[in-house]
Amino acid sequence: MSEAPRERETEQLQTQEVDPRLYYDYEGRFIKQKLERDRMRLLPRVVVPQLFAPGGHSLGDVRVFERFTAGPISSLTCRFLELGPGESSPVERRIPSLTAYVLEGSGLCTQEGVRHEFDCNDVLFVPPYTEYSITAGDQGLKAWIPESRLWHVLGLLWHEHSEPQRVPAEVEVLYDTAGEWRGYRIPKGVLGLEDDLEVPRGPDRRRDEVFKARRRGRRLSAVSTQYDYFVDMLGRENGQRDNSPRVFSAKDTPFERTRQGHLRYFVSNWAGLSGQDLDVAEYRIEPGHSTGRHRHIAEELLLVAAGSGHDVHDESEHPWKAGDLICIPPMTEHQHFNDGADLARLVSVWSHHPANEFLGGIQHIEDASSWDEL
Repeated sequence: MSEAPRERETEQLQTQEVDPRLYYDYEGRFIKQKLERDRMRLLPRVVVPQLFAPGGHSLGDVRVFERFTAGPISSLTCRFLELGPGESSPVERRIPSLTAYVLEGSGLCTQEGVRHEFDCNDVLFVPPYTEYSITAGDQGLKAWIPESRLWHVLGLLWHEHSEPQRVPAEVEVLYDTAGEWRGYRIPKGVLGLEDDLEVPRGPDRRRDEVFKARRRGRRLSAVSTQYDYFVDMLGRENGQRDNSPRVFSAKDTPFERTRQGHLRYFVSNWAGLSGQDLDVAEYRIEPGHSTGRHRHIAEELLLVAAGSGHDVHDESEHPWKAGDLICIPPMTEHQHFNDGADLARLVSVWSHHPANEFLGGIQHIEDASSWDEL
């Protein structure tokens, strides 16, 4: 603990005043959790996002303290990216991995100097702490970027900007004497800051050193202890990062006929990715048909990429159309129905966290209507 917080804590112990930033009210947390659950039941299961609005997240900020602001899910949110023909996103690097579903257009994703081509309906993947930029093709680009909020819980929600980006109005853009961009200044008062915060251009020295050292990790020639296993794991992860796919092609990812319907899995536990925090799948529902009905512990977020229809969650119905987000809370029985005259496509994501990994598995309740045709 730094000297200033230590002094404040000593003063509070003497005066009996409590700063909530220094202490955690466990009993109050249980009450707050009950209130959150009650509020969650009142929030809409289908959210109409501001598609491709500049900046911002459609289900509340990626930081956990703004969860349950729009939909009844907590660990997932999303944003949208739109680029004009030939336009590129600013070069950046972040600790969280990045997953993007390409809704329209094609282009290139450049990762540490290597260019990866992609087309419409492909899924892009950027491993943790990898410098990247996305460039649209001749027709421009629209992409959906789902995100896990787990990184904020771990204190790892870092972005390093190598080029200036769009920032809120209250943030000051800084330049050096030669007129070159050198970072940002966030004024005190924003998000509770007690002093101005300067965010420099490029990497943080300490963070950069840590990840460079991690990249030097190699596999052990022999693993004889449990500790050896964890040391060897770093080498395995580096190998995954170097060899994992950066683009999951739609044309190479066929749909499967399953009891849950027509599904294809772009990103799953078997993808062999480094730092993967989301799984990605896509439903295809023919007119007049429905998926199966099932339930799982983890929450789920779906984007309606095409078509119209409705969901049944437990006992309630929720209509949706192209562009909507469907929010499925934990432990909710659910089923998707295509009510329109055209094919419906739903892109589904769920996060890797303990509720999904250690209380995983799907309770299958009813087969998809198309399963009867086989």
